[in-house]
Amino acid sequence: MKSAKGVLGNQEVRRLWKGVDIVGDIAILRFPQELQSSRSAIAQNVLKLAPHIRVVLAQVGPVGSQFRTRRLEWLAGEKRSETVHSEFGCKYRVDLNAVYFSPRLGYERKRIADLVSPGECIVNFFAGVGSFSVMIARHAHPSKVYSLDLNPVAVRYHLMNNALNGVRETIDLICGDANRIVAASLAGRVDRILLPLPEVALDSLPTAKTALKKGHGFVHCYVFVDADHREEARNKALLKLDHFVDELGMIRENTRAHVVRSVGPCRYQVCLDLAV
Repeated sequence: MKSAKGVLGNQEVRRLWKGVDIVGDIAILRFPQELQSSRSAIAQNVLKLAPHIRVVLAQVGPVGSQFRTRRLEWLAGEKRSETVHSEFGCKYRVDLNAVYFSPRLGYERKRIADLVSPGECIVNFFAGVGSFSVMIARHAHPSKVYSLDLNPVAVRYHLMNNALNGVRETIDLICGDANRIVAASLAGRVDRILLPLPEVALDSLPTAKTALKKGHGFVHCYVFVDADHREEARNKALLKLDHFVDELGMIRENTRAHVVRSVGPCRYQVCLDLAV
């Protein structure tokens, strides 16, 4: 990371680089304790050496709260937290202080979109600002995407992103509790389900199964697991499904565990791709 050179040693630069997210023209830096005193100098160098970056923020706490927002602190540049992020031909307007968005999931969003066949009907239980839903609507030509989210601010940005990407007619956006909405109005209507919120995805599987046409289709369920390496992460993610197999009539052999990314030391995010 060129912006840190001259301020830090090579080992410190490598450690800092692992904690950098670029969302649109905003850089989010995560500083280990021993680098806290260098935050201001590094932030100013980021602006000097990366002209496309207009804002530098520090993440000062883990992702938390009901709406999974980050605790951010302004360090340098323009005093704002809203930006437009582009990936794979899609644009997302986000306010990083009010909604959750990870640029590190861009390839995963495209992977899921590439699995969708034209004409499929999809429900996204925890849609946020629409990152998965918009990607699918833009690239996969589904018949309908039902996007559900509890955060009214995220829903507002999702509406903006639908218009920004020309997919308003494809996506039906509903603000509220996803499990209640599906149970009330989407039973037996969809071909594919997204459960992208690892903290509650497994608990939503029974409701998700009821939304599938005749109880059959595809489910993408995201989980966090602690493991020493990627293969162990896959195996541990599959073990999390064991008590759902009989209850939901799933076939273990029809489940694939895809490691999405490392989210910390010995901790992984894994997608369970289920054919039910």
